[in-house]
Amino acid sequence: MTQSDPRGAHDWHSGAYVQEWIQAYTNEERTANLRRIAHLIPFDPDESIRVLDIGGGWGPVSTVVLEAFPRAEVVLQDFSEPMLAQASRNLASYGDAVSFVHSDLLSPAWKAGLSGQFQAVVSSLAIHNVRFPDRIRSIYEETFPLVAPGGCFLNLDQIFAGNLVGQANRQAQRMDRRRQIHGETGKWQPLSEIAAQSGARGTPQAHGQPTPETLKRIASHEPATLANQLRWLLEAGFDEVECFGRDRGAALIGAFRAPA
Repeated sequence: MTQSDPRGAHDWHSGAYVQEWIQAYTNEERTANLRRIAHLIPFDPDESIRVLDIGGGWGPVSTVVLEAFPRAEVVLQDFSEPMLAQASRNLASYGDAVSFVHSDLLSPAWKAGLSGQFQAVVSSLAIHNVRFPDRIRSIYEETFPLVAPGGCFLNLDQIFAGNLVGQANRQAQRMDRRRQIHGETGKWQPLSEIAAQSGARGTPQAHGQPTPETLKRIASHEPATLANQLRWLLEAGFDEVECFGRDRGAALIGAFRAPA
């Protein structure tokens, strides 16, 4: 068993923490965003496709895929046993259409329990948790041969933003909040006050501290920005890549293989 999160932000081995996470990330807006993943899969809804859900957690992406493709076979991969236990309960009604693989994305051996190729590989809010940019790049390289010709890899995930892009994102969020406050109160609040408030609300609860070796490894590789990740996917072998949308820190990335 490896550490849940090299940066110490999450404890995926804790059943209580996992339940809190599921409650926080289960809502209609998130489900609508996940549904976009399923709708981008380039196959007829009546086809019997195979889909791999990387870091599938409690099964929200697998669920929207199975709703869109009722004849699909889904393999859900995750390394959190509490998440897999919840996914098994949530997806029980799909019977043999769903199977599970317990493995760790921090190790290249995460693919050991998989066989064959998939018409679609999907993921959401998972791959960034390995934290190391070189490992994210390797996961893309390891994913490519799993995608069948004509298939795709779709990843809705948190994306590292450089200093200037990160500042622009934070500026936009504060400006949105400022307008919201004005609509509620009729007053324009200074951005400095909004920044202080958002900083207090946005501080994550840490479950540990990254080691100096972890921070050194992260800093020693080119960052996992949107531009770099799109390039890594092309270098992994995909024929076309695209960003289908970006909202604050998250982006929906697609990578496609040409038909044989």
